Amino acid sequence: MPRRRARMVVLAVLAVFAVVAGIAIPVALRLRSDADRDAASAAVQSFARAWRAGDLASIRYSGGSGADVAKAVATATAGLTPAAKDVPAAVDVVDVGDVGAPAPDTARARLRVRWALDGDRAWTYETIVDARRSNGGWAVAWTPAVIHPSLRAGQALVVERTPAERGRILGARGEELAGPRAVVVVGIEPRRAGDRSAAAAALAKAVDVDAADLTRRVKAAAPTAFVDAITLRSDAYAALAPRLASVPGLVTRKSQLSLGRTKTFARALLGSAGPATKEVVSGSGGRVRAGDVTGLAGLQHTYDAVLAGAPGLAVHVTGPGAPAAPLYTAAASAGADVQLTLDVSVQDAAEAALARATKPAALVAVRASTGEILAVANGGPDAAGYDRALLGQYPPGSTFKVVSGYALLRQGYTPTTPVACPATITVSGLSFKNAENEVLGKVPFRTDFAQSCNTAFVGSAGKVSAAQLAAAAKDLGYGSATGLGVQAFGGSVPTTGDAVEHAADMIGQGKVLASPLSIATASASVAAGTPVTPRLVLRAAAGSSTSGSSTSVSPSPTPAAAGGRALDAGAVDTLRDFMRAVVTDGTGTALKGVPGGPVHGKTGTAEFGTKKPPDTHAWFTGYQGDVAFAVVVEGGGFGAKAAAPIAADFLGRLHG
Repeated sequence: MPRRRARMVVLAVLAVFAVVAGIAIPVALRLRSDADRDAASAAVQSFARAWRAGDLASIRYSGGSGADVAKAVATATAGLTPAAKDVPAAVDVVDVGDVGAPAPDTARARLRVRWALDGDRAWTYETIVDARRSNGGWAVAWTPAVIHPSLRAGQALVVERTPAERGRILGARGEELAGPRAVVVVGIEPRRAGDRSAAAAALAKAVDVDAADLTRRVKAAAPTAFVDAITLRSDAYAALAPRLASVPGLVTRKSQLSLGRTKTFARALLGSAGPATKEVVSGSGGRVRAGDVTGLAGLQHTYDAVLAGAPGLAVHVTGPGAPAAPLYTAAASAGADVQLTLDVSVQDAAEAALARATKPAALVAVRASTGEILAVANGGPDAAGYDRALLGQYPPGSTFKVVSGYALLRQGYTPTTPVACPATITVSGLSFKNAENEVLGKVPFRTDFAQSCNTAFVGSAGKVSAAQLAAAAKDLGYGSATGLGVQAFGGSVPTTGDAVEHAADMIGQGKVLASPLSIATASASVAAGTPVTPRLVLRAAAGSSTSGSSTSVSPSPTPAAAGGRALDAGAVDTLRDFMRAVVTDGTGTALKGVPGGPVHGKTGTAEFGTKKPPDTHAWFTGYQGDVAFAVVVEGGGFGAKAAAPIAADFLGRLHG
């Protein structure tokens, strides 16, 4: 049968069936309508997938080219998310109506659109899109209202952010170590300045900033711009105000920033907060935007996701005829507090003691019974920015004799064991000597320790192996600073090495490295009679997440388990006596008369560099009651002369 005749027979049969069934519309029309609806639905689905994929230029449209539509959508949504390419998190087709419902050869569909605006906060709404028959096929009819029903030509969607209240950094008893404080931003408005270069130079001199940089920015700025030079605490600005009054074009703005108790209080540890830098923005994964106040250094940066909270959000339409009311709002969520073990009075005493340092210095204090870090202080010239107290990596010098002395006591040495202390001793061709060529002769080991005889310890290197020395260090807390919640160097002690290196390690001069924290922890372990694990961050509860994930994960403040075995009680008792002898009869007599009870300690002088004679770092470590501590003065010379007096000053202030 010819094809045309067969088709007519089939249609006739279907028409008879339709009449019998009581269907009012012709079956042929019904079939065409179903096929068109499927084709319209497919066009809408393709649009939804392309929008979500950021590939709108790849599909056909009714009333515009793919490139034009893609450009229009990108322009209208560029202010919604921090991503380089703004695409919705989801675009779902809710339904597609019948063909011809809104207009001939048209099917209307509803889309549900979801945008991830800021972290885990989303804006979801429905919008309408029409599919039309075009050139024998079906395609989406493009209008700006497809993006959002409120959007018209020439308009765009933008998100305005309202800063959240920043969390505080608290001390052990809940004292505010860093929190909101009034500041004054000092700058120049070029149109008021007259001679821009002269005005910039005058302001730079008054507030001690880079004159060349400020001049360049003032000269390049628009006449009505505010060119900031410096942000000052309110009291600091008040002191400078008389000098600033004569600066032409001077403009000030009052604001608030999260700052420490004072300009110097634990500054390297706490860090700072301020307008986000390009580096912070790019490294935040979209959590931080340009213009946000964010943590720039220290704990303020490490715990920024906890402290910052979540900003308030409002989605607005901008452009001609835009509605005034926002399309979406979300309230700001305040940041959470971070609590530390720091004790304000101990920190203040440490910083005041370091004020006498003529070279960069640091002091760490630890509560021996709990491992709580009471002070993390950095002082001396240019000391505010680098946290050498926790991060410094130095040869520990003779403070390491606390470790090697403990190792020798565990191997059978006693206070009365006679150990020779010659002026020099040679190991495999390398000569070791005592400070100032001191000679004690063969004296009790207690005297060798108290007088810090290098040659006695070098000569005893064969009594303990490198592995035994490293084990003793681990037992006394070296390497335990892994769960502080902040970056810290816990010290390192080699487990292998030749005879010369091992001999040097016995006096803290080989490949042994330590920080003030690790040395203070060793003294704390002696005081406590058990391995001490330092603690710093007590609580860092996550507030509303702005990290882009469903939960906000902060650095763990959970202390690591104490390493090594239990301390040898007899060896520790003897070591305590040795450390007391350092203060009463040895190299640490600078602390002999300090108030507050007996002080146990150890001096240290650590050679470094290539000079002849070499430069030396000055050390003192010890404990008084439940407070263990360590002091380092970089390039300070002898520990007894440079570090011990600072330690004495510190303890005197604690009990003064």
